[in-house]
Amino acid sequence: MKTVLFLSLFSVSVALSVAEAADVNFGFNGRYKTGTWVPLRITVESKAQPTPFTGNLVVDVQSFSSDTHTERYATELHLRASEKQEKNFYIYCPKNAAQLVVQLVPRTSSKNTALENTQPSVIQEVPLQTPLSRKDYLVLVLTESGDKLKRFIDKKQLTGSDGAQVHVEPLQDSSLLPQDWIGYNAVDVLVIRQTVLTERRISKAQQTALLDWVQRGGTLILSGGNNFSILRGSFLEPFLPVELKSVKKTDRLPNPVREKLGFQGLNANSTVFECIQFASKVGCETLIGTEEQIYVAKRKFGDGQIICLAFDYNTLPFSEQQVGETFWHGLLSRYGKSARHFIDQYALVLQHEEKIHEEFLSTSAKAGLIGVPIVKLLFILLPIYLLSFGGLLFYFRKSKQKGRTYWIGGCVLVLLSASTIGAARNVLPSSITADQLSILSVYPERQRAHLLSYISVRATARAETSIGYTKDSFIRYQEVEDSHVEHRQKIGTLFQDSQVQLRELPVGPWYPTTYVKEVFLDVSKLPRALENAWYVTGKEMTYLGDVALDADPDLSTASLQQQMTPQIPPDTELKGKRKWFARILRQEYVLRHLEAEAAASLPPYLIGWTSQGFTNVSVDGNVKTDDETLVIFRPTPGL
Repeated sequence: MKTVLFLSLFSVSVALSVAEAADVNFGFNGRYKTGTWVPLRITVESKAQPTPFTGNLVVDVQSFSSDTHTERYATELHLRASEKQEKNFYIYCPKNAAQLVVQLVPRTSSKNTALENTQPSVIQEVPLQTPLSRKDYLVLVLTESGDKLKRFIDKKQLTGSDGAQVHVEPLQDSSLLPQDWIGYNAVDVLVIRQTVLTERRISKAQQTALLDWVQRGGTLILSGGNNFSILRGSFLEPFLPVELKSVKKTDRLPNPVREKLGFQGLNANSTVFECIQFASKVGCETLIGTEEQIYVAKRKFGDGQIICLAFDYNTLPFSEQQVGETFWHGLLSRYGKSARHFIDQYALVLQHEEKIHEEFLSTSAKAGLIGVPIVKLLFILLPIYLLSFGGLLFYFRKSKQKGRTYWIGGCVLVLLSASTIGAARNVLPSSITADQLSILSVYPERQRAHLLSYISVRATARAETSIGYTKDSFIRYQEVEDSHVEHRQKIGTLFQDSQVQLRELPVGPWYPTTYVKEVFLDVSKLPRALENAWYVTGKEMTYLGDVALDADPDLSTASLQQQMTPQIPPDTELKGKRKWFARILRQEYVLRHLEAEAAASLPPYLIGWTSQGFTNVSVDGNVKTDDETLVIFRPTPGL
C-alpha cells in the first residue's frame, strides 16, 4: 500500500512541457537509506508534438528547509514525437533530502548556456517516503517464482542488533538488477534462488556490478537444492566457498544440524529433499555441517561475503514457518552483515568529512587563496597606511610641499598597483588546483580495486569549470555544515552519461569546493610499491617502510616497529597531508571494520601510501593535481 501511495505522484502543469514522466521508480519499491546512493529509473514519454525535444533530463534533490537543490543530476535526452525512453540515474540522498524534482531543460542555441540560466519544464515531483534506518537490514530476493522469505522475516527484529529490523523486497525480474555497483549502496543482503545466471538473463555489466558490490561489503546468499544446475557453470561458481559435486536426495538430518537449522521439536525426517554435495575450498568456513555433509558454508570475498546453502530454503521441510523463522533469524543475526556493513550503521554520526573539509580550508589559507581578494586587500590596507602615516606627516610636517608630494605619490601607488593586478588577472590564465586524498582497497580475487577520493578544487580567481572522469565514476558533494550560504546557492551539475562530467562547477580563491568520488578500477593501474607500509596480521602490526606490492614482506630483515593493538591507519613516520588524513580516519573510526577483522585474526594484509594518481581527469583550463592515497592490499588465500 505504501509503495502505491509513494508512486502516486502528481504532475505539475507547465504550458511549455513537451513530455511527461510515464513511470518513476525510486529505490527498491521505494526503499532507501539516508546517506546512500539509490537507483532512480524514469520513463519519459513525449506528447504528440510535431517537433522533437533535444536537451537534458534533470533531477534536483531538494531539502526540507529550502527550495534550492542540494544535488543536481542530468543526462542528455533526444526524444522524438510520440516516443518513450527509459533513463537511469543513481541519486545520492543526503540527510535532509525531502523530494526529487524531475525537469526537462531544452537545449539553447548557445552551447555555453548553463542549466541554471535555462527555463526548465517540471514534469514530476517525487516526495520521498521515510528512509530505513542505517542499522536495518535491506534484503533483496531475486527469484523468478514465488518465495516465502518475506513471510519468514519481513518487519522482524533481530536479536542482539540494537532493535534492527529486516526489510525484504522481492525482485522477480533480473533486468531490474542495477547496472552499476553503486546501485546496491543501500542493500545489505542479496538472496538468489531459481534464477538463471547466464549472460542472457544477467548482463555482463550486471554481473560486474554484483561482484563489485559484494567485494565492497555486501552479503550474497545462494540457495541450493534444485538450484544446482543453475549454479554449476555460472559466473558465480569460481567465487563460491565450496565446490559443487553432485545432488542427492535424503530424508535424514543429523541431530546437531537439526538444532542449528531450527527443527527443535519437529519431525523433518519424513520429508525427502534435495541437497548439494559440497567440498570446501581454501578460505571456506563451515557454518552448519558435519564431516560428511556441509549444509551452510561461507567465505570472505573482499570486504564482503558469500554464503551457500546446500538446500533450497523455499521447499519442505525448510519452508515450514517455524523452521524458516528460526533459521533465517539466526543466520542474519550472526552473518547477515559483513564487518563493513555492520559498521555502516555509525556512518551518519561520523565527522570525518567535516574535518577533512576543514583541513582543505586550512590548506587554502596557507596557500594565500582564502579570505578577501588581493585587489580588495590593497584598497583596504593601503588607504589605511596612507591615512595613518599621512596624518603623522601632516602633524609633524615642516613644509606643505612634502605633504602634497606624499599624498600624490600614495594615490598614484594605489591606482598603479590595483590596475596592474587587475590587468594581470585578466591576461594571465587562471590555474586550478585539485587536492585529492584517497583510500584504495585492492581485491586481487578479480583484479579489481575500489577508489574513494575526497577532492578539494580551488582556483586563483573566480571561475566556472567542468571536470570529466571516466564512466562508472560517481561524484557527490561533501555533506558539511556550511555557513557560506553564498557558496552553496549554486553548485555544479553531475552528468551520468558515457562519461561522467561535473559541469558548471563554481570555483574561486576564497572557498574550495569539496566533493567525494567513488570508482572501481582494474588492478593494472595499481602502484608497484607502497611507502610507509605496515603488515597487519591478527592483533599485531609490523612497520615495513617502502615495500613492493608483488613481493612477500620479509619480516626478518624489516626494521621492525610493532604495535600489539592496531590503530588503523597508523600515523607513525607520516608527514604533511598523509599525517593529518590518517589521524582523521583513525579518530573518526572510518576504517574500524579493519580493526574488527584484525581482532578476528582474519588473513593478513598490507596498508601503505602512494602519491600516484589513478584516474584520468580532464578539466577546463590549467589544472594542477596533488594526490595522496592510502592503499589497503589484501592477499587472497589460495592464489
